[in-house]
Amino acid sequence: MRFPVIALSVLLGSWVLGLGSLDAEQLPSIFRGVVVTNLSGPEGSGPAGSVPGVRVVSVEEGSQAALADLRPEDIIIRINDTPLRTIDEFAVVSQALKRSATKAGVFVLRNGEPRELLVHLYSYPVLRRWDLTFVPDHDIRFAEAKVGMAYWMRLARGFETAGRSDQALNATLNALHNDPDNLDVALKASELLSRIARAKLAAHRLREALIAIQEGTILLGKLFDQPLDDAKLQAIKSQLEETLRALRATRT
Repeated sequence: MRFPVIALSVLLGSWVLGLGSLDAEQLPSIFRGVVVTNLSGPEGSGPAGSVPGVRVVSVEEGSQAALADLRPEDIIIRINDTPLRTIDEFAVVSQALKRSATKAGVFVLRNGEPRELLVHLYSYPVLRRWDLTFVPDHDIRFAEAKVGMAYWMRLARGFETAGRSDQALNATLNALHNDPDNLDVALKASELLSRIARAKLAAHRLREALIAIQEGTILLGKLFDQPLDDAKLQAIKSQLEETLRALRATRT
């Protein structure tokens, strides 16, 4: 079963080079849920901005910043290449990143020790478990992960029935964000990526097709590390064979 994944990777090798991710659109703020304040001079003297950096007052539990290990009392010295001295500068940088960036490097002082953090909008559970960069719906949260997974999968089935594969994939990845260890959900995401890739190839939208294939290949590679029964292995084999046929048809 490893051979089709290798063959697919070889076919992609010369095609994917230089293709980046799709541009981010309508993204929320990376620093949602982070409250900062100005620093003053030594022992509270001096105007705001007389000491480099802004102090983190609070970080919303479960926020992307919290998951990136940004903590209260951290002193943010720099975001990406922009040094900070005041909360006004922090606000300007945050606004510039909003709806345009998926990640930001944050240089902080913690108890006097320098640290560099990467805060991003991607789902940490999906990134860590499946090595996929996916921005989840941050506006809908569930107290119980299984409830969230079930909600998103119902939505995914509805989109799939309506023939809206892109929306079905988005809902499925949101389900995986809530329940990252669920192999059935991961397999459904892989199936949808394969279907989307074939549709894009048929429509001669090569760039979008290759991005979907690339993501699907990453996901399949992770799936092969899991205990899969015969039915799941057969489903994966069918996906690979169909995608390979579509690629070869495009090349000819």
